[in-house]
Amino acid sequence: MFLWLRLRTLGLCDRDHRFLLHWLIRLDYGFLLRRSGLLWIGMLWIEIFLIWHFISPLLVSLLLLTISTASLPNGTSELPYSQTIQASGGVGPFTWAVSAGTLPHNLVLSNSSMNTVTISGTPDTAVQGAAFTIKVMDSANQSAAQPYTVSILLEPDSLTLTPSILDFGVQLVGTASSNQTETLTNTGGSELVISGVAMAGTNVTDFNQSGTCRSSLAAGANCTIGVTFTPSLIGPRSASITITDNSVGSPHSVSLSGVGVNSGPNATLSAASLTFPNESVGTTSPAQSITLSNYGTTPLNVSDITASSSFSETDNCVPSLASAATCTINVTFTPSTTGSISGTLSVTDSAPGSPHSVSLSGTGRTRSSGGGYCEVSLNSNVLTGYCFKAGAGPGGCHVSYDPAGCPAGRQAITPGYIVAACFPPTGPTKVDTSSSCNP
Repeated sequence: MFLWLRLRTLGLCDRDHRFLLHWLIRLDYGFLLRRSGLLWIGMLWIEIFLIWHFISPLLVSLLLLTISTASLPNGTSELPYSQTIQASGGVGPFTWAVSAGTLPHNLVLSNSSMNTVTISGTPDTAVQGAAFTIKVMDSANQSAAQPYTVSILLEPDSLTLTPSILDFGVQLVGTASSNQTETLTNTGGSELVISGVAMAGTNVTDFNQSGTCRSSLAAGANCTIGVTFTPSLIGPRSASITITDNSVGSPHSVSLSGVGVNSGPNATLSAASLTFPNESVGTTSPAQSITLSNYGTTPLNVSDITASSSFSETDNCVPSLASAATCTINVTFTPSTTGSISGTLSVTDSAPGSPHSVSLSGTGRTRSSGGGYCEVSLNSNVLTGYCFKAGAGPGGCHVSYDPAGCPAGRQAITPGYIVAACFPPTGPTKVDTSSSCNP
């Protein structure tokens, strides 16, 4: 029965999974009654097969880091532009970057450690179909990337799309939403030729479109595209509609989004485990964050959240979480001894399968007495992997690679600058003054 409870927690007890559930329950029942002989072995292997082929992919899909914003609208030169990109799943803090291509001139990607990032600015150069890719990486070394194409127009486009985003909100898994309408209007003085209307994106099969838009649209006329949302799984779902035409802003994209939910409360954690790098005994690591989401139709009551052993947590989840809402649990690691340390983050709530847990692990190391500090990147507050020790006179300052004591990419706890009398002079060096290492 434990498998049945976990499936209920993940929203897999709908009519599409009843056949699987029927056999899992029968196998669990037989497991309890017949614990010896070939029959038990055969049943155990069948259950392992079902877990591997049916359940594991569904569990992984809920924990994987993904970018849920499928497309971005075009902009107009000399007019302010601001669009937010959303990620789901993963372990915070997050790191965002433009991994391929370049943003249109004068647009920048904000510096964010959250699961959202903004592209903003006032573009001043027209460009047709600027292609670039946004990448996000989490603290568990998962990454996700999403390609975008954005045009910057000299003047407002002759084809306008209203609204720019279709958000379906929460929808019960396996049921169809009401129809939402996207209106295409030709504001130009001549006929517009529409060569294609297509859907694409991560969860394209969860959305269905129909409408009145044909191969042409007369000047001043409009047509509509109707879209419905039928989520196949719980959690954020996304896709986009792309309209290809002969206007200066083609192709045009409309982002589609919605959240699949269960009946009743739900508790979904964004990761199954957190691993902390080496931490000196008696010092506290930077926080790693877990997102708790309620992909259910009713509020989730959260009565208690605890972290065991050398771990501690802070959160904004207690006492309740509304339908489709999320909250953040920040976990830190303060080893009291050297060596590997394991613990558990436990969430007690009103959803089936409570308490829900996250495995925690970290390694305590002997605090260095070498008098060095971990070097910090000048462009961000992350460690470079090097240890810096100040000194005086020729050869007085030492820098060495120390990935164990100064893990590259880890957030600095207390970044600051020290001025050392190095020879030759190096100027102020950015370090994490709460760290210790031995170059």
